[in-house]
Amino acid sequence: MSTTAASNNNEPPRTNNEHPHSLSPSFSWLPNDTVLNILARVPRRNHPILCRVSKNFQSIVRSSALHQTRSLMGKDYLYVCFRDFGSPSLAYHWFTLDENRLVPIPLSSPPQPNSTALMVGHEIYFVGGYINNHSCKSMWILNYVSCKLRQGPSTRVARRRAAVGHVDKKIYVFGRFDHKDKDIQAEVFDTKTQTWDVAPNPNMDVQCIWMSMVNQSLDRKIYARNYKHVVAYDPRDGKCDKIYLPNNDRSCSDDVCMIDNLLYIHCSYVGLIWYDSKEKEWSVVKGLKLDVYSASEVKMAEHNGKLVFLWTRSCQEDTKWEIWCAMIALDRSGVEVMGKVEWFDHVLTVPCDYKIMHCLGRTD
Repeated sequence: MSTTAASNNNEPPRTNNEHPHSLSPSFSWLPNDTVLNILARVPRRNHPILCRVSKNFQSIVRSSALHQTRSLMGKDYLYVCFRDFGSPSLAYHWFTLDENRLVPIPLSSPPQPNSTALMVGHEIYFVGGYINNHSCKSMWILNYVSCKLRQGPSTRVARRRAAVGHVDKKIYVFGRFDHKDKDIQAEVFDTKTQTWDVAPNPNMDVQCIWMSMVNQSLDRKIYARNYKHVVAYDPRDGKCDKIYLPNNDRSCSDDVCMIDNLLYIHCSYVGLIWYDSKEKEWSVVKGLKLDVYSASEVKMAEHNGKLVFLWTRSCQEDTKWEIWCAMIALDRSGVEVMGKVEWFDHVLTVPCDYKIMHCLGRTD
């Protein structure tokens, strides 16, 4: 008997009407390390789909073992950038999260302030900025594996603190342009060809939006803060939806974070809230109580499928700030999202002249 035949005899019989996709239990025949290595290669944006395949898949996707495997494979990173406003020159300091501590790393920064940063793959893109009291067209690209910074092609319109988003391997930027350039309100950068092109103009005024970014798109739209509301820009046709914040709250964080296709933002008087794009309403994340004094001090990013929540506290030394971090697991059940603080800790102390400029999470 051939080896193939012998192997087939050891397999469970398949009924004629059995669909190949129903063979997912075959994963249980594989060693755990093999299963982890396979699932670690699945983009995190598809994890909600895996969770619906079986309870076993759901358990693996939510396990710390999968998160550790992804980290070892270079799938998950978190970088925090501070600017030293007390320095006579433009000084930036980069840190990464390592076992409940922010540790320094030797990364470079672009030569202009007020640029918007977005992480795509192994690179961080810095768009626009402010030089000599004028917005600029610069783009800088930092490869954080090689630690090399290079200048990219310039945008067509000068911008500072604009909104950016990543959709279908393209980077879209809009808002915060000079009035004379209002004919080109949005641009798109193709990461493959490394070229800029004009994107559909938003059908509403987006001049006053400020630096917001969403690494992954929700419904193929890009979300940005604009005073009392969030703007959802559709790069396919330029259509914008205006999503008002609860009580027109202006005290919400600049950062708009997306995890598992849900949008999150923090407001001082409400707490952490999430947006249901189908019901078109905001709801408070249940089960959370965070000691946060001011939403303007909050930075958020996704890390290992969870929400990293950074904020500042004054310390006993008047010349220092304490940086605190909470790792929050989020779980949607029906019409509610429950939040659980897995840990929170004082992760860094910095001079009071330091301010968090970027909090970037990379999750493939």
